[in-house]
Amino acid sequence: MILKELGKEVDLIIPDFPETYKYLPSCEEAKKECEKDRVYDLAIALDCGDIKRLDDRNNNYDIAKVTINVDHHSSNSMFADYNFVDPVAPACAQIVTSICEQLGRDINKDVGTCLLTGILTDTGGLRYEGVTSETFEFVADILKRGVKISKVYKQAFAAISRNKFEVKKIAMNRLEFLEDRKD
Repeated sequence: MILKELGKEVDLIIPDFPETYKYLPSCEEAKKECEKDRVYDLAIALDCGDIKRLDDRNNNYDIAKVTINVDHHSSNSMFADYNFVDPVAPACAQIVTSICEQLGRDINKDVGTCLLTGILTDTGGLRYEGVTSETFEFVADILKRGVKISKVYKQAFAAISRNKFEVKKIAMNRLEFLEDRKD
């Protein structure tokens, strides 16, 4: 949405878009793949520590004129022409929020909903160790845009795909207590 505001033609490629995130603004624009052999001027990978995780079926990322990688994993392989990797950031969406601010772009409610979803899901609902006071400042700023954290939290975490449910069911059925009532 931000790139479109800047007048760019954008293709959002997500080969396996999870049903859980169908509430996100503009999600209907996501494509499963690019046109075969289409050469993009710029390709941006988000929250991807290794090029193998891109699931780039038509190799469009590799043949783009310029590539950018925005990520927060310390294990990032620095596979792009330009790598913006902040291993201290608890969520890639927090980095993207900073980039939007640096570009002087306004984070509206729709963009904020996407960014808040990214922050919440990447931090386990703000529970992981890497969460900082700065993370809460980013979240607070997004909430000022009219985004409701309780609504996003419910949509991002309450719904579970059938596949995930089946995996959890199998795992729960295989759990055993080895020592009675001992922690």
